[in-house]
Amino acid sequence: MEVTKTYDVADYWRSGTPACNNGGQFWTDGQRIYSYRLLIGETTSSGQKMAMDYTASSPLGFKSMTTSKHVGYARRVADLINNGAEIRKRG
Repeated sequence: MEVTKTYDVADYWRSGTPACNNGGQFWTDGQRIYSYRLLIGETTSSGQKMAMDYTASSPLGFKSMTTSKHVGYARRVADLINNGAEIRKRG
């Protein structure tokens, strides 16, 4: 697994390549992306990247400041955003 900067882990997810940050708290197997052990994104059967919006303004709710930051990185590259109530295209 490639070790990279935290900011870049989501780009590896986007490209389908396993990677993690230096501490291993933010990582992807290329298909799914995690903040610690929490799944925050996955690849749909059609190949789209869908991020789970674990932030304070979402029905899924706030988990931690660090997870919110990781979600932000995943949202930046995702095709779809799932906030727990609806799935919408990023935009």
